[in-house]
Amino acid sequence: MKLKRMIPLVLVLLMICAPQVAYANMAAPADPDVGSSITFQKNEEISVQSEVLDITVHGAKADLVATYTMENTTDERVVTPSMFLSPNLEEGGVQVQVQGEDVPFTVDQYALNFTTEIQMEDWQYLVLSEDAADPQGQTVDAIRFELALEPGQQSQVVVSYTYRLGGYPDYDFNVKRGDLKYYLRPAALWKDFSSLTINLYLDEEMPVLAYSNLAFEKVGPRTYQYTSDTLPEENLSITVDESWWQNIFSTLRNPYLHAVMVSLAPVILMALVCVFLIVRRVRRAKKHQ
Repeated sequence: MKLKRMIPLVLVLLMICAPQVAYANMAAPADPDVGSSITFQKNEEISVQSEVLDITVHGAKADLVATYTMENTTDERVVTPSMFLSPNLEEGGVQVQVQGEDVPFTVDQYALNFTTEIQMEDWQYLVLSEDAADPQGQTVDAIRFELALEPGQQSQVVVSYTYRLGGYPDYDFNVKRGDLKYYLRPAALWKDFSSLTINLYLDEEMPVLAYSNLAFEKVGPRTYQYTSDTLPEENLSITVDESWWQNIFSTLRNPYLHAVMVSLAPVILMALVCVFLIVRRVRRAKKHQ
């Protein structure tokens, strides 16, 4: 399929590297018909029976554990390269397990100049570029591993990693804030997708779910949950924050505020001296009346 038939929101990046194929978060490979480095195409063999995403926030980071139940719907053994995509992946702490066994993986970074949203009507493939050198462009981290399923087999695939919360710390009025994004849409590249559960656990430092593009339900102290029988039409985006009283103390600890106070200290001191001298002169004038 020619590039002009791709939907505008599909990833189309610089095409400077040798062609490769992969399944994404999770998806299906195809021989690229443009000079792209990685091409994904819909898989017609493996379905996602369920995905459970656990997000545990602690300070400036979050631990993410994505647990997939995947099924080979064919009568033949399927072996496929798989790729899990995430922004802000913390180096180290990555683990991939299939049926409880650790499997080897690699982590690479790619340029991300567009969105990963996928609409299931017109798209055929999406593309990443290995050119991640542009400091102005966004990047996406990719965990690559191999998935093998026997005929009719259901298998549990677990990808866990640490995520750096973008926006924490943010040296403005709101000193602490955590922004997190998770690519849900690439899972649409599998044959079927049946169930999604997202569990969000906040810590005492940032106990407030300030924003979410998905409708989470509060199910306990600092605990939220989202469930759906279908894959959402957009990727997950959330912002966690301090409580109002924590924000007050954080503002007082804001280094910008400290810098302003230090720079204004001489002015404030002079103003206080002037006020003192004026009050003193006024009192003396009253005594001589």
